[in-house]
Amino acid sequence: MKIARVFQSLLTLILLASSCVSQAHDMSSSSLRVAILLFDGVEEIDYAGPIEAFGASGVKVFTVGQTKSTVESVWGLKVTPDYDFADAPEADVLVVPGGGIKEAWKNPKLLDWIRERSAKVKVTMSVCSGAFILGKAGLLDGISATTTASLRPQLATMFPTTKVSDKRFVDAGKIITTAGLSAGIDGTLYLIERQLGKKQAEAAASYMEYDWKPSVN
Repeated sequence: MKIARVFQSLLTLILLASSCVSQAHDMSSSSLRVAILLFDGVEEIDYAGPIEAFGASGVKVFTVGQTKSTVESVWGLKVTPDYDFADAPEADVLVVPGGGIKEAWKNPKLLDWIRERSAKVKVTMSVCSGAFILGKAGLLDGISATTTASLRPQLATMFPTTKVSDKRFVDAGKIITTAGLSAGIDGTLYLIERQLGKKQAEAAASYMEYDWKPSVN
């Protein structure tokens, strides 16, 4: 009987400790708010990859479009934004995906909104050709950046003050840019590590069964 009571006491302590750790995890992650920009022609993995990684970390994620009208992604997936430019709540991180950007980067309302939000958030991160949208918004001037491999020469030509890198992601402080497609997941996990700690990033990668190599950039 004594052994049973001791075992029960130990089990109770373990469960209480686990609960405390879980609550602390939830508090640290849920305090981070991430806004994902959507527009017609956006690449699916450019926004879905970061949403999955942030979501696996317990981060609050929401999507924003110029309007709440459904947008069609590059491969046909249709998504309805949670908010529009007028009613989007404050965020700590803004993610600007790439894809079919020819209309997006010529849209003055979209560029103005990115400039306005980037001034308020802790980090603005682009994925793939989303770097060109940041460049058009004037956010890559004088910093290092990357984009999908095939478009790096074009990025360097269009934005001559930007130092274009061949890395999978570049941390330039308040601006993080990532290379193409799956590189957005690497950039997101890096950002999770930077903001919430390595253990949280590793847990998200494990949940996703993603072969994350944080030492490789």
